[in-house]
Amino acid sequence: MKRHEGEHKQITPQRVYRERRKRAITAGVVVVLIAGCAFMGYRLYTHHLMNKIYEVVTIEAGSPIDISLFTEAGAPNASLITDVSGINTNVPASYGVKVSVGDKIHVTRDVVLNIVDTTAPVAQAIPQTIYTDGLPAPEMTVEGITDFSSVTVTYANEMPSILEGGEYDVPVKLTDAYGNETIINVPFTVIDDHTAPLIYGCRDFEAFIGDAITYLDGITVEDDYDTDPTIEVDTTQVNVTEEGYYPVTYTATDEQGNSTSTTVTLHLRVKPERYYEPEEIYELARQIIEDNDICDDSMSQMEQAFRITAWVSTHIHYMMDSDKCDWTAGAYDALTTMYGDCFNYMAMCRAMYGAMGIDSITVERYPINVSSHYWNLICIDGQWYHCDACVFLSMTEISYIFMYTDAELDPYNNSYDPETLPDGVVVATESVQDMLDYSTQTVISEAEQ
Repeated sequence: MKRHEGEHKQITPQRVYRERRKRAITAGVVVVLIAGCAFMGYRLYTHHLMNKIYEVVTIEAGSPIDISLFTEAGAPNASLITDVSGINTNVPASYGVKVSVGDKIHVTRDVVLNIVDTTAPVAQAIPQTIYTDGLPAPEMTVEGITDFSSVTVTYANEMPSILEGGEYDVPVKLTDAYGNETIINVPFTVIDDHTAPLIYGCRDFEAFIGDAITYLDGITVEDDYDTDPTIEVDTTQVNVTEEGYYPVTYTATDEQGNSTSTTVTLHLRVKPERYYEPEEIYELARQIIEDNDICDDSMSQMEQAFRITAWVSTHIHYMMDSDKCDWTAGAYDALTTMYGDCFNYMAMCRAMYGAMGIDSITVERYPINVSSHYWNLICIDGQWYHCDACVFLSMTEISYIFMYTDAELDPYNNSYDPETLPDGVVVATESVQDMLDYSTQTVISEAEQ
């Protein structure tokens, strides 16, 4: 039967059930929708928090570990869950680190921490001064090496060959354990040294049997580069128990192997009963030279010796006898009394020569024709000449001879045996008489001649 408009629907139990079910379903859908939205919001928020944490963090060796390395700026309540205090950041390696962010909602993430070394070593150059025969070990050319790993030092190229002296910048390479490299240019001063050292103070000397012989007394060695050259003394030909003249050789060598040698003569003899230390005699002679204004250091050695020989010739009072046990005794007697014979003349001259740094030795007449006679050989500019302050048979007004060659000697008064001279002492053959002004005891220069 057709229902008319406005007619009430019949309420049945079934209808009520359907309505209630419909409303329940609708409410459930709303709840599900709300719950879904909340879950989606949670997922979005936790994803947002997770994105605040980096997945991989790489730091340079030696850098400190801080939470700020692992999160973006503004990450809420960021913290390290992993204890990183035991990680040695000086050693490159990889570590797993757990990081947390969030206030009421927390998220954690496993982060890979890579510690790497990309920093090249640092050092300072040590300027080098070397010789041309080789380079020092490369590690000796730098100092203050700084790096977190071991460093190998090599020359940047193959071992440089420096064959000539000069100034160079030699590249030295520093390589650490991770392949980082630094090139440092090291200044090199290269010395081409072929000059031997110089030996000073070598001269003929005497010693007495039984006394200690001081071979190196007064000997010094200098080199143009080596500050401490070595010196060796060859005494193998010296018989310390027997009188005689013996060669002694000094050899100086620098660190490059350049060497030079010089040989002097040691006169070894029995010590006389009267003997004075030469320096004591020289001091007496210096006093007489100064008191009598005989010569001074402004003069050449030739002029000093000239004035000494002339002064002794005219100031010693001759007497027939003297103590000839030693030249030092003869010099002492003459210096203190101003008396003596030819031996004292010779000895006083020898003392005065020595006081002015002039080398001299004693010469004795041979053969002895009437009596013995003594005079000096002096060394001027490396040449030996005869000087005799006591000449009796002079045919001129000058009663002495000064710087004579063998050919200029009077064979009667001044004959001698050259074989008795020490090794290395050879009398000059070139005359110097045209250089001498006997009236003033001065040396004439070439310009004045």
